[in-house]
Amino acid sequence: MSLLAYVRIFTSVLATGIFLAVGGPVLASSANNEEAGGTTPSYELGHGLRLGESGFTLGGYTSAQYQDLSNSDSRTSLSHLSMFLWWESESRLKFFSELDSEDTLATSYHSAAGERHYLALERLYFDYAFSDSLTLRAGKFLTPIGRWNLIHADPLVWTTSRPLITRNLFPDNAMGLMALGNFSMLGRQADYTLYASLGHELRADPAQDPFNEAYGGRLNLSASENVQVGLSYASFDQRALRDEHKQLLGLDFLWSSHGYEVSGEVAYRMSNEGTQRDAKGGFVQGVVPLFDRLYAVGRIEAIRQPDLYNTTRLWVLGLNYRYSRALSLKLEFVHGINSDISVPVGFLSSVSVLF
Repeated sequence: MSLLAYVRIFTSVLATGIFLAVGGPVLASSANNEEAGGTTPSYELGHGLRLGESGFTLGGYTSAQYQDLSNSDSRTSLSHLSMFLWWESESRLKFFSELDSEDTLATSYHSAAGERHYLALERLYFDYAFSDSLTLRAGKFLTPIGRWNLIHADPLVWTTSRPLITRNLFPDNAMGLMALGNFSMLGRQADYTLYASLGHELRADPAQDPFNEAYGGRLNLSASENVQVGLSYASFDQRALRDEHKQLLGLDFLWSSHGYEVSGEVAYRMSNEGTQRDAKGGFVQGVVPLFDRLYAVGRIEAIRQPDLYNTTRLWVLGLNYRYSRALSLKLEFVHGINSDISVPVGFLSSVSVLF
């Protein structure tokens, strides 16, 4: 089947879903404005909907995906339907939560590849800001390792597929305490994160092995106007293998200028059971503006997992049409070499909406 045929199928299947995801909130907001007799929109796509004067804001994102992979049948799914609910006021206390319905609708499910309908609790925490340099967070949060895992939302990343090291070397979430803030370092702005987790995660993802205990931190430095560099460290063990203690070192960077972007991450995870249990990997990704809102995206990546003889390597080539910050259409082809682990190799496309 040709690429044009894929696009036609994908577009027709997703048309209804996009209308519901995008049109519903906009039409509701317009109706509210007309009833109130106002002329200023109370809702803007990608910025959430303020719930009156309560201090609460409702937002989220949705992604619909079509994939034709070499190791499975073609599949169309509503891959993510995520809801953010946050509260803030003039006080120092804030609240944030994220629920994500994964694979809510799909033409098929491949349980061996981890595909299933699941309601995930991604984040649920309270923040108390003592100052710009110190905020305390308590609850469930995204693990601060690297850059990709913290960006999180599909509309804000460049590809449908996710780099291997961001989903194979550490759990996505942690539950516990965190200190975060920013300060000046060598005349530049720096952000830091320190965290501790004692496990007992609320609604842990059954597709992952959650932390049993974890400690770590991340430092991100704005090296120049266009360059950011991050360092990550984690010391942890996981629920299924509590006797195996692991340490992870990570480095990430981002350069961006006039629509061009180069980013990357590398990570090395060490085990107290010997080098045969170590894991390592990394990726480099480039983005080039073509015309109007269309971008070309390329990524090369590699990962070495414990007890596997070969290093898995991937390259990704794709297009991303970013109609706005809140709406993007992605098409990409993923090719793998020595794919000893389950990786999405083939054609993928998605439509993502931030609301």
